[in-house]
This record gives sequence, structure tokens and C-alpha cells, in this order.
Amino acid sequence: MTILALLVIATLAIAGIVLAGALGKGADAAAGQPPTPEANSSATTSPAPSSPVPSEAPSTSPAPSSSATSASPSPSPSASASVSDDGCDPARVVVSAETDRQSYGPGEDPVLSLVVRNEGPEACTVNVGTSQMEFVLTSADERVFSSTDCQHDSQDLERTIEPGGEERATFEWSRNRTVPGCTVLEEDPAPGTYALTTRLGARSSSPVAFTLQ
Repeated sequence: MTILALLVIATLAIAGIVLAGALGKGADAAAGQPPTPEANSSATTSPAPSSPVPSEAPSTSPAPSSSATSASPSPSPSASASVSDDGCDPARVVVSAETDRQSYGPGEDPVLSLVVRNEGPEACTVNVGTSQMEFVLTSADERVFSSTDCQHDSQDLERTIEPGGEERATFEWSRNRTVPGCTVLEEDPAPGTYALTTRLGARSSSPVAFTLQ
């Protein structure tokens, strides 16, 4: 299975976080580096140049560890449209959430992933740009963080996902809080259990739980 990575850059003002994608193999999830979407497809393709700047070299990062927690995707009704002229069934394109670990010690930043999979028999073209993408963290009924609260210059990016293929965006959360409007908050999230939900357009994942120690 050939792995492609998709780079889509979107600046987050809080803590200098950059939400991005890369076209190339893997993604760099080191602290302070842009989160990296990856593309997995059953079709054989050649690595595409990085986007949105074609001349950039693709970045690399480790894949999520075997302890990653995956959510069962739950497409919204709007994702269940009728089959398109090219045979794509939008209801078979699903979004899930993953974390690279289930528990994080003090000072360890969670690496979060949004995964878009084509579970249908035909290729589907999907907008996987940062204009469609959101990472949301909650604790009980409290909204703690959203990647769109401080996002600027979001972009559209359409990708054709082959049957059985996927697009993956990884995001390293620096354990900060955000609110709509990007007001700076001094308080950091306390130790406890948190839930990650990812969204791509009208499609949302089921929540995935993890623990901050």
C-alpha cells in the first residue's frame, strides 16, 4: 500500500500551533512542528509535491503507535447523499479520531489524528482542506479546545481517495485551552480524562477518550 502525505497549512495563534498537511511519506509530529495529514491508498501512485507551496520538500513523521485509540466513524445525514455520477457513495466516506497513546504523563503532548477513509467500492473526491477540518477536545461537558478557535487563512483542498484508502491529519496538542474568538487563557487543562472528536465538513467522528496525568 503506497502512503502519501497531504500538507495543508493553517496557522493557530494560540501557542504558535500550525495546522497543516503534507503530501509525501509520513509526518513530523515533533513539538512545535506542523501537524501532518497523510494519505493511504490502495492504488499505486507517485508522491505528489508538497502543498500549498509546490517547491517545498515533504516533511516526515512517525506513524501513530500501536496503542492508538480509534473511534468508530459516525457520518452525519448530509454525508449520506445519493451515489454521484462517478459511482462514489458519500455515505461510505467516514471520519474517525485517533490518539497516539491512551495516557500522557506530565509534560507529554498528545498527538491527535483525524482519519478520512473511503470504505466504498469506488474512488471519491473529498475536500480535506483545513477549511473543513476541526479537532475538538472536551472534558465531561466542558469544551476545552478547538483547532478552529484561532485558525487563520484556512484552505480548501480536494483529494481523490481510492477504495480502501485514507487521508490522515495529525495534530500535536500543546495542552492549552482555547475559546471562540481566540481570547488568551492562562489556565491549562487539569489532569483527568478528555475526549477527542474530529470533524471534516459535515462528517464527524465518535469521541475517543484519553488521560492526562
